[in-house]
Amino acid sequence: MGDPHAFAADVFHTVCDRLAERAADLYHLVAADAPFGGWLEGEAFLACRGRQAASGWCEVAARPTYGSEGVTVAAGRAAADRGALRVGGSGEPGDHRWLFAEVVLLLDGDGRLGDWRARTEAAAARLLRLGWKRSAAVLIVVAAGRGDVAADWADDLAGLPAWHRPALADPVVLGLPGGGSVAVRAADVKRDPAHTLTSAAGPG
Repeated sequence: MGDPHAFAADVFHTVCDRLAERAADLYHLVAADAPFGGWLEGEAFLACRGRQAASGWCEVAARPTYGSEGVTVAAGRAAADRGALRVGGSGEPGDHRWLFAEVVLLLDGDGRLGDWRARTEAAAARLLRLGWKRSAAVLIVVAAGRGDVAADWADDLAGLPAWHRPALADPVVLGLPGGGSVAVRAADVKRDPAHTLTSAAGPG
């Protein structure tokens, strides 16, 4: 059976590589204060779809439903039934290289800590409904701003629980042409922290 942590980290880096290629577009979106959460989800899907054949992934799905994973969603809550991305690493029985992701965008002028906390914790709560043990339920948090996000937002990010969940891989920080930066962090969200997929090196 393949290593579920290595698989999930590979998917994360595939998404980050795509964002690095789109740095010029990211710069314009950040400079315009344009919300682009949907764009991020689309780019994540395209990145993984482009790697699907070469990587042997059996599935890459955009906006997968929680219902497809056996999660019951209350009537009138259709929006809460969809994640951002699902990638299957193998179609063979017993192979748990499987990833279901939520993507949350933290943006300049977007309410900072109060709004960020509500949105990231809501996304984590949705992932917790999966109850997966050996597969990856991944929360990808993208922080984007006109300056040095890691330094300028240090206090805000320090107060954000989702930012400090055990990391799936080292965070990725992208400098944008013309100024600004994007920091991307991914955490595997589990009901039991002992089931969380983390690298041997730790959160980093």
